[in-house]
Amino acid sequence: MKVLLFTHSQDIDGAGCAVLATEAFSDVKIIPTKTFDITSNVEKFMNSGEIYSFDQIFVTDLCIKEPVLSRIDCDKSLKNKLMVLDHHKTEIEEGNDKYDFVNITVERNGRKESGTSLFYQYLLENKFLTRSHILDVLVEWTRQYDVWDWKKQENYNAKKLHILFETLGYNQYLELILNKIHRYSSQSIEFNDFENKVVAHYEEMFRNDILGFLSKMKVVEIEIQNIFYKVGYIRCPYKYRNDINEFIIHEGNTFEIDMVGMIMMDIDTVSYRQIKDIDVSIIAKHFGGKGHRAASSNSQSNSLFQELLKKYSI
Repeated sequence: MKVLLFTHSQDIDGAGCAVLATEAFSDVKIIPTKTFDITSNVEKFMNSGEIYSFDQIFVTDLCIKEPVLSRIDCDKSLKNKLMVLDHHKTEIEEGNDKYDFVNITVERNGRKESGTSLFYQYLLENKFLTRSHILDVLVEWTRQYDVWDWKKQENYNAKKLHILFETLGYNQYLELILNKIHRYSSQSIEFNDFENKVVAHYEEMFRNDILGFLSKMKVVEIEIQNIFYKVGYIRCPYKYRNDINEFIIHEGNTFEIDMVGMIMMDIDTVSYRQIKDIDVSIIAKHFGGKGHRAASSNSQSNSLFQELLKKYSI
């Protein structure tokens, strides 16, 4: 079977799906895709006709948007072999799950899902993949980190996966994880001295950088449906998107903000993370974005967001 996979390129959840696809299928083409590029990437494959050469197409940890969704729905041959597996609640709110080939599952049996956990369940249920202990561990640690359950479980190993991904990059991370799976097929994931040094260096760099980023924070009040949200906007590298809110919370939220909005210095994304128990996806959607209650994002190039940058000289 010839398989095509579009998966998120910017975190360990999307990379986890790529690992699973590599293990499950002998003939698979993987297209790592940024959050807001998924619709145009799928459309390019449709327009070129290349997409029709595959027997099965998966979109994981991402969701296609209109009008491409309706175009697929009208193409019987394509919609019967294409499946979207995503876990972002904003896709349900937008109505993107009304199509049979779109499966959005945020939570199941009281447990938050991730793209990797949903894809793993699908592959196991359809006998494309054989369950193993190390895959169980990889999927669970990836899920925990992606939905923030790693903090409840006090599982720092899950964060180590994230740090290795951010430090090594997408391709090297895949190679690293696949090597671990093949080397320790019946055991858990272990980290060697070099990998632990990489993690320690990352943490040290963050401690050196964080105060400089926060010193330039601009606090902005954004009104949406008569509710005001205090967003602390800073500029920082994408790799720190899940570290900065933890630091602010740990330090007692001296900025008195509801959330932090991180304008990435290396990609066209603004990432929002909770400081208080507030749905940050409301802000992301306001600027044409998507995401979860605790973590969401929008494009910096959104016209409304560009107006905000100009107004507050951020």
